[in-house]
Amino acid sequence: MSTNHAPKRAAFHISIVVFLFVTVLGGSAQAAMPAPVSGTIVSVKGSSLTLALADSTQKTVVLQGSTLVLERDAAEFSQIQAGEPLAVTSHRSGTDLVASNINIFSKEVWKVVRKGQWKMDSGDMMTNAMASEFAQGVNGHTLTMKYSDGTSTITVPDGIPIHRMVTVKPSALVVGMQVIVRGTPGSDGTLTAGSVSFDGPTKS
Repeated sequence: MSTNHAPKRAAFHISIVVFLFVTVLGGSAQAAMPAPVSGTIVSVKGSSLTLALADSTQKTVVLQGSTLVLERDAAEFSQIQAGEPLAVTSHRSGTDLVASNINIFSKEVWKVVRKGQWKMDSGDMMTNAMASEFAQGVNGHTLTMKYSDGTSTITVPDGIPIHRMVTVKPSALVVGMQVIVRGTPGSDGTLTAGSVSFDGPTKS
């Protein structure tokens, strides 16, 4: 898997933050969570990274054995397989749920995220569940997802963002890469990372 990333990557879609960090707790708990930190890696030394932030300051990030390092790769609806865990952001259109974004979880992420379906503070619905059935429609697809409380059928329009979250080794983090980090800030200003995410190379 290629890790040759230009220093100035395009800004991440906000969905990567929603999927990784709101889905863990959901509901009002998200208000108490520290904001994610976005920056460009300028130094890698052992288990720590130094990020250059947009305000021209720097931030030290400490990686742990439990830190999830995730590459977000563009995917197609046809690549989703039955039994795969998904995070689907959707909105109500009449009585229907219509997807606006889909992330395909790695098994490591699936272990730690909140499962089920709930309404977020944004008003959108978040569904973290297993894909079970697919149907082709005139203006897109229909996706049925199964979770402990039941099932949910969601309309998937053509052209919405779909990404696969691939768990990679910390060695994939290199100087020049733009990342988003969520973690616990320390009294000395360092950030102990729970997750570090980056966009995979754009396919031609």
